Amino acid sequence: MKPTMIIDCHAICHAVKHTIGDLSYSEQKVGIVFGFLRKMLSISKTFDTPNFIFCWDSKKNKRKEIYPSYKTRSPISQEDYTFEKFAYKQFNELRMYTIPKFGFKNSFIQTGLEADDIMAIISLTYDMEFVIVSGDKDLYQLLAPNVRMFSPKTKEVLTKELFTIQWGIEPKQWAMVKQIAGCTSDTVGGIDNVGDKTAAKYLTGKLGNHTKAYNNIVNGVEIIERNEALVKLPFEGTQCPDFAVDEIFYVEDFIEILDKYDFRSFKQSKVLNEWITNFNMK
Repeated sequence: MKPTMIIDCHAICHAVKHTIGDLSYSEQKVGIVFGFLRKMLSISKTFDTPNFIFCWDSKKNKRKEIYPSYKTRSPISQEDYTFEKFAYKQFNELRMYTIPKFGFKNSFIQTGLEADDIMAIISLTYDMEFVIVSGDKDLYQLLAPNVRMFSPKTKEVLTKELFTIQWGIEPKQWAMVKQIAGCTSDTVGGIDNVGDKTAAKYLTGKLGNHTKAYNNIVNGVEIIERNEALVKLPFEGTQCPDFAVDEIFYVEDFIEILDKYDFRSFKQSKVLNEWITNFNMK
């Protein structure tokens, strides 16, 4: 059985946004769509699978409702705002047109929730071989015998066994690490002077009870409890989506996608054959 890739779509979109996101064709921005498709082909080749699930962040965020500082970003210039506006237009283009046009049926978004929550509920519910495609450390808590993680940036694969060797704890304890240490990328405050490694050390009982960090953790119960809803996956109320069987991928539909965006490099015979072979196009 070939693995099913669970894609952290916004993470990939943001990554390509800063490289080729400004690419245009016929007065429309297409760089993120191009970069996303290129990543899809690379991932399919790496894991020899056409099986993909796409998970998206909702614009509304329930975590921010309970913790207003969640994912607070610095003000940006008008130029950056315009760039972000065109970027998100491509995110929506991918979700609402490009991916369905391929024939993919399992593309999910839930109001108020993040892709992380959907990836979590899927991996915890279904007994399948999954590979989560993301570099987000918050997702370490989802590692299991049937769940690996693949970082598109480093190309590294992380398994439950490797995680335990590296951190000395079980993946399910990672949520507590983040409750204690907080999460800089999500602007979730943690215990003063305590990072991920120190928090993991505390959970293994190897952090001396005479240290300042130990005392800060013991006295930081209120912060730790507050952070549970912010870092533990999935967020309460996340619904597990039903899977549908993907449609047959047709070459003519793929060519139509390429022509829409003028992605001529994908139509070169060698690359086109890779698409046809890896996604079993008819």
